[in-house]
Amino acid sequence: MPPTLDEHLVDQVRLKNRQALEHLYSRYEKLLYRYALHLNDHPATAEAALTDLFCRIWQQRLHFNPHSETIRATLIRSLEEIMHYMKEDKSDSNTSKIPSA
Repeated sequence: MPPTLDEHLVDQVRLKNRQALEHLYSRYEKLLYRYALHLNDHPATAEAALTDLFCRIWQQRLHFNPHSETIRATLIRSLEEIMHYMKEDKSDSNTSKIPSA
């Protein structure tokens, strides 16, 4: 069975093809952004999470192997993880750390 367009794009990303990453981004940008807003009702946080997701894909492109599930499912799961970590980081920065005497 020939690879899907998404599989082809992921293979091209692994080969350092930035246009393939941009194409993958444009295919899923609206879906992922809406989902990020659903998880956290802050547009800036949603945009940051999306940027972080695709930066991570590019930086870890040799280890990005979503062929065990659909690319869409992998992107959504990865976005959920990023949003979770962003939420934890924000709550950590909001707690005051008073040194003990």
